[in-house]
Amino acid sequence: MGIRGFGQAVQRYGVFLPLTGDTVVIDGPALVHRISDACMRQRPFESGFVCHPPYSLLGRMVIGWLDELKNHNVTVRRIYFDGYLPPSKWDVRRERLLAQSLNMKALVSSEHAGSPRTPDNAFGDLRRADMNLTRQASRSSTDKLPKPPFMVPAVLEALRNSLEWRDLVIVVPGEADMFCAQDVRENGGTLLTSDSDLLIQDLGPNGSVSFLWDVIPADPASKELGMMACKISLNDVNSQLGLTNIGGLPRVAFEKQKGNMGFNTALQKARDCREDTLNSSEYRDFMVELELKEYVPSDHPVLNILSGLDPRISEIVIQALLLEKRPVSTASDTKALRGPETLSIFLPIVVENRNRRSAWTASMNVRQIAYSVLQCLTPQKSSAVIEYRTLDPSTTLTGRQVEIPSPEETTNDCAQLTTILGTLAERLPSPDMQWLAFAVYQDVEWSTSEQRPPLSAALIYEATSQPEDTEGYSWDLIHFTAQFQACLYSLRIGKQILDTVLFLDGVLPAPTRKLHDYLTSLPPIFEWPTVEHMFNMLSKFGGLGGLAIVTGVLGIPNIEPSTDSTESKKRRRGDHELLSRRGRPAASKRSPSVNPYAILSQASQD
Repeated sequence: MGIRGFGQAVQRYGVFLPLTGDTVVIDGPALVHRISDACMRQRPFESGFVCHPPYSLLGRMVIGWLDELKNHNVTVRRIYFDGYLPPSKWDVRRERLLAQSLNMKALVSSEHAGSPRTPDNAFGDLRRADMNLTRQASRSSTDKLPKPPFMVPAVLEALRNSLEWRDLVIVVPGEADMFCAQDVRENGGTLLTSDSDLLIQDLGPNGSVSFLWDVIPADPASKELGMMACKISLNDVNSQLGLTNIGGLPRVAFEKQKGNMGFNTALQKARDCREDTLNSSEYRDFMVELELKEYVPSDHPVLNILSGLDPRISEIVIQALLLEKRPVSTASDTKALRGPETLSIFLPIVVENRNRRSAWTASMNVRQIAYSVLQCLTPQKSSAVIEYRTLDPSTTLTGRQVEIPSPEETTNDCAQLTTILGTLAERLPSPDMQWLAFAVYQDVEWSTSEQRPPLSAALIYEATSQPEDTEGYSWDLIHFTAQFQACLYSLRIGKQILDTVLFLDGVLPAPTRKLHDYLTSLPPIFEWPTVEHMFNMLSKFGGLGGLAIVTGVLGIPNIEPSTDSTESKKRRRGDHELLSRRGRPAASKRSPSVNPYAILSQASQD
C-alpha cells in the first residue's frame, strides 16, 4: 500500500521515454482514485463536504482517459482490480478505516448544521477527459474530505458496460498490483500505478513502472508526437546506484521501513552494512510480502465470475471458499488468517451522522440473507460475519458481529422479502419510488422496534410541508441518504452473492431463486440518488402517500409528526445490533407487528 517517501526518491532515477507504441498494464484502483481526486479538486470553492463528482462522471472520465491512451497508440493489455486483500494487510486496513471514521466524527462535530448546498452544474467544466486528469497535483483541502463511497464498483460497472474496455477488466483473487507485476514480468511492457511498492517488484528485463501522474503528451499542442512517461526500471536503478549485488532497491526499502529513515540514509546503510541482512529471517519475511500469493487455484471456477463482482463482495466470497481449507477454526488460527475474525467484510464508508445509529444498521437483515446463502459454498459454516463499518478506538477495532441465520430462516426470509418488494412495486408507480419505499420500510421497521421516531417519516413530513432549504443539507437528510444508499448496496451484496452461488453450485430453494430474479432489476450505482436529489424524492414520495403505503405493509398505525424526530441523539446504552436476532433485551425486542420481513394480514386487506 505504498512506502512513504520512497516513490518520490526513486522517481528521479527514471527516464522520460515514449509511451506511444508501448503496451501497458493498469492498476485499476489506483487509476480510479487518481481520477476521483482530480475531479474533487474541480469542485466549486463554495461547495460543501457532500459535493462529490457523480458516479456517471467518474465512469466517463476513466473511460475517456483510457480512450486517450488508445488514441495515442498505447495498447492497454489489462486493467486489474483487487478481489481479495491478504491477511498481512489486515491491520493496515483497520488503521485506515479508523482514520476515516475519526475524520467523519470530526466532520459531524465541526459542521453542526450539515453541509452547504452543492452548486448547480458543480462539475460542468469536466466535459471530456484528458491525460492531465492524472498529472501530479499539490495537496488540496479536498484530500481530507469524504471520498465517494462507491466509486470503485461504480467505475467497474461503467467499464463492464463499455464494449471497448470490458474484456480487458479483471477482478483478481488477490491484490491488483501483484497481478499487474506478474503480467509485466511475464509479458513485458509498462505498469501504470500510483503505488510505490511496485518499484521494488521484479518486472523482468523488459518491464518498467510509470506513475500515473507522469503520463504526459510529448507535445500538448500536437497528438502526432504521442505520449511519454517517466519509466522506472528496477534493473537500471540498481545499476545506477550500485545495488545489484547487495539486494537492490528492495534492500533499501527494507532498511528505510525498518529504521523509519530517509531514502538516502537507507541507501547508505545498504551500501555500508556488513551484516548478512539478505539471509536474515526479517528480510526474508519482507521479501515474502512481495511474492504473488495463490489464494485460489488457477483452475477454480470462481475465477470465471469474480470480474462480475464488486471487490468487497469478491473478497468475502473468496474468504468463504478459503474456509473449507481449514479444519475446525480456533482463536489462534483465525487471527493468523484473517485478523481476529473468521468471515468479515469491510463496508464502504458513507457520509453519515456518527451521532446516530450506523446508516448500515437498518439494512442488516438483507445482508444476513446474503451471508447465509454464502454458506452454501463451504462445508465449514460460520455462525457470524464481522462487519467493519466505522471504528472507534474504544471498541478495540473489533468490528460488529452479525449473526448468520439458519438455512430454514433464510429461505423464509427470502420469500417474505420478495413479497415485500413486490407489494411495494405494485403500489408505487416508478422504480425509483419503489426502492425508496423499501429504504423507508427498513427505517420505519427498525426505528419502531427500537421505540424511536423514524427519521424517514420526519423528513417526508418536512418535504411535503415546507420548501427546500436553499442554503444547505441537514445532517438528517445526509444521514437518510446514506441509509438509502446502504440499503441499495445491501441488496447489491445479496444479488451478487446469489449470482455466485448459482454459478458455482446451481442449487438454491425456489424462494431464494425468486428473490435473485427480482434483484436483477436493481439500478446501477450511477442511478442511485444523492443528497442533492433526496428532498425532491421525499416530497414526491410523500405526495404519492408513500409513508401510508409503508405503514400499511408493516401493519402498523400511521405515523404522526414528532417534534423531536429529527433531533440528533446520542447512541443509546448498549449496541443491540451486535446481538443475535433472538438474543435482544426484552426492552428492544421486535414486536410481531414489525417483524423485519413480515407482511401482516392487516396489510393484505388495505
